[in-house]
Amino acid sequence: MTATRITKMAATTPTPRLWRACRCPFAALRAVPIATVLVWQGLHLEVNAQQRTPDPGAWRPISYSDLTKPSLATATFADIWKDEIEANNKAYREAGDFRFASGNAPATEAHFVIWSPTKSVVLSILNAATRCTSKQAEAGVRVKLCPMRLIIYEGIRVRVLDADRGCFLELDGAVGQIIPSATAYAAYDVTSRTVKTGLVAKGRAVDGCSHGIPIPP
Repeated sequence: MTATRITKMAATTPTPRLWRACRCPFAALRAVPIATVLVWQGLHLEVNAQQRTPDPGAWRPISYSDLTKPSLATATFADIWKDEIEANNKAYREAGDFRFASGNAPATEAHFVIWSPTKSVVLSILNAATRCTSKQAEAGVRVKLCPMRLIIYEGIRVRVLDADRGCFLELDGAVGQIIPSATAYAAYDVTSRTVKTGLVAKGRAVDGCSHGIPIPP
């Protein structure tokens, strides 16, 4: 396992065996800008007011957001990925596809959040046709390699860091629908200060989908 190196920016249940079984080297992270005040599920994100996430080391299913239609509930994630969403929209327009002029071209996002009294962290993965490549597709389970970002909130300070690429489990039907045979998970290792990800399909860990993203101080 090769940990991701992180560069500073100026200004976001499987068993433990799943984590140990997979290998996924990373490229160095790079900083990206964030333009507006972030909101979290329709509320301004105030880290100091948040409760600590109980048992952060426990594996939890990753949550999903649909970024096709802008909304207050998804504004945080749309802002995190603003540059990539705009690039994806441009690619559709240049290909002669103007069906999404009233919103964004198809784009979904998966995220994992860890709260603490002084610092909160979001790992986000963007699924957009022009930004991802196919990794696995069989029996209704589609896995893509898509860009990841690590977002760190400390009071009014926000750092958004590129985290190379990670596995995105593309769900069938409505966003948030659970596929019984496949689930994406994440956890936070307090000792190593690392966000861990993994993906299980049909009871087995998907090779190359277990990542370790260290959180910088």
